[in-house]
Amino acid sequence: MMGRQNIKSWGLLALAISPIIVTFSGWELAKAQQTPELLISVDFEGGKRSPSGRTSGGGTRGTCDTITTNRNLTALMPGDDNAGTTISSNPKFFLYIPEHGAKLAEFEITDKSGESVYSANLDISDTSGIVKLTLPKNVNLKTNKEYTWAFSIVCDPWDRSADKFVEGTIKKVEISSELENKLNNASPLQQAEIYANAKIWNETIATVAELRTSNPTEWEELLTSVGLKEIASEPFASCCKVEAE
Repeated sequence: MMGRQNIKSWGLLALAISPIIVTFSGWELAKAQQTPELLISVDFEGGKRSPSGRTSGGGTRGTCDTITTNRNLTALMPGDDNAGTTISSNPKFFLYIPEHGAKLAEFEITDKSGESVYSANLDISDTSGIVKLTLPKNVNLKTNKEYTWAFSIVCDPWDRSADKFVEGTIKKVEISSELENKLNNASPLQQAEIYANAKIWNETIATVAELRTSNPTEWEELLTSVGLKEIASEPFASCCKVEAE
């Protein structure tokens, strides 16, 4: 008799807790469905800048009296040498422009022989913050070729030695069919992580920049990983009007 009562009691207990088990399982399923996005990291390893904090790459030619802040003109690229990779023939470049009084800037890309591949004068009047430069479609960077780029704030049109400038390199690389398939089947945030893991900088930052409003944490994480945390909170600026090519 006692045995039957125990069996009955255990049965009632199991029936009582079964809804909790079902609910818990449903919660675990929902959590598992969210995990891929929650666990995404866009930390860009291997591109940390030196403790010296030098962010303006090639340095400066002379002085620029029009600069009104202590923060440097900075390329949003990894490493002290501002070297980046891309899979695009006409990639995007991101730079931080401090407050200034200049009106004109120049952006140029040259090949190994020093021949200009692209050159444009840009109207930067009243422009400060993070700017995105998109190369026109007629620019066609060649695969496995390294190019030098330079962005100069023209402080004195009559004395270009006074320019404030930053420079670096860009190399177009090929990706495997396997990596391409992964990208095609990934969400934008997942694509950013894939690019970061593959050490493809320009597509990493371009993708995360598009998601900055909805995913501000990833934007800060990416810039912090390459030593640019102090710039992560800077606003995007509307720029730039092309004066000539």
